[in-house]
Amino acid sequence: MYGLMSFVVHSVIYTKFIKPLGIDAPLDRFSEARAVEHVRVLSHDIGNRQEGRPGLREAAEYIKAQLERMKERAGSNIRIEIEENVVSGSFAMLFLGHGISFDYRNLTNILMRISSIDSKHSDPSVLVNAHFDTTLGSPGAADCGSCVASLLEIARIIIDSGWVPPRPIILLFNGAEESFLLGANGFMRTHKWRDSIGAFINVEATGTGGLDVVCQSGPGSWPSYVYAQSAIYPMANSAAQDIFPVIPGDTDYRMFSQDYGSIPGLDIIFLFGGYHYHASSDTVDRLLPGSMQARGDNLYSMVKAFAESSKLKNDHERESLGDAHDYNDEQAVFFDYLTWFMALSDEARFWGAFGFYALLTLAYLLAGFTGGFLTFFASASMLLAWISFYLSINFCGHQSVRKNGKTD
Repeated sequence: MYGLMSFVVHSVIYTKFIKPLGIDAPLDRFSEARAVEHVRVLSHDIGNRQEGRPGLREAAEYIKAQLERMKERAGSNIRIEIEENVVSGSFAMLFLGHGISFDYRNLTNILMRISSIDSKHSDPSVLVNAHFDTTLGSPGAADCGSCVASLLEIARIIIDSGWVPPRPIILLFNGAEESFLLGANGFMRTHKWRDSIGAFINVEATGTGGLDVVCQSGPGSWPSYVYAQSAIYPMANSAAQDIFPVIPGDTDYRMFSQDYGSIPGLDIIFLFGGYHYHASSDTVDRLLPGSMQARGDNLYSMVKAFAESSKLKNDHERESLGDAHDYNDEQAVFFDYLTWFMALSDEARFWGAFGFYALLTLAYLLAGFTGGFLTFFASASMLLAWISFYLSINFCGHQSVRKNGKTD
């Protein structure tokens, strides 16, 4: 039995049950093989992509050329806008308790906006973000060539399948994430499309594969509900949001949802194979087979779900709705079961059930029924956790150990 359980868990973690689709896959399906070809160009043919290095410029030109080719074959019922956006600016932030100031000039972002022919720029849109720069010495196959490749394949599916998104889809390929999120900062502070964004998905990698894990979501519970309803291979646990703030790192999620916007969104990340993270060994041959297929299938389904949701609102609409809308409700509590399905509840109901179970178990044991010390200790610990949670919320509110700071 234990051997069977171990086999099932190993298969889920390392995506053994997912069959990657080949180059000749149907045009309306995400193909890992097609995406890997983009990763190969970015990480092997181009290589290191740091600010100031020729590789970063080559990567931007490659991405833009791929998007232009897609635009040429787009149908007459769809509008494709492609921009090379050069951003400059300055800001300050608090990171790991230390204040840091930045001044940046002439950083490159590449953008594609896919919309129906009659859409307006004020229509609420869905943003999908990935960065194409790498850390020093790393070819960046997983981090984040795999992310860029996933977005390119998503763009291709939308155009080649003939699907006309009911709301605009914006793909942001940003050129400066590794240097403290500068590319996303430039987009959020200067771009004309930023106020139209109603939801976002940030695609990242701190390993070479496995199923994408939702490590951050919010504000509110709506992004989590959309993920639970649409993800084909769900891998998410709300506990990750308690762990992520103590990790000495950050993602572009911070710029979109915290520092320079309060856009509802998801932060999804490759975790397994983390020993290749930011290393020279982050190469295309170390990508775990099936990982990009699962990510792509999930991503396309989520993009469609967000675009079709009646709760998708632009910045002005969210401000006018304020607390009357459930963008500002409490976070959801959720977890997946071996990627087969997700259990999701609002926080109040979860902690109510948690406390009720702890009290019921303690009453059962105190009444003299068989239980044992470990059961008593576990139920008592649950009750203490329930009490401490409510005390911390009442006296401290929802606080992160990573504080934010910014200047204009």
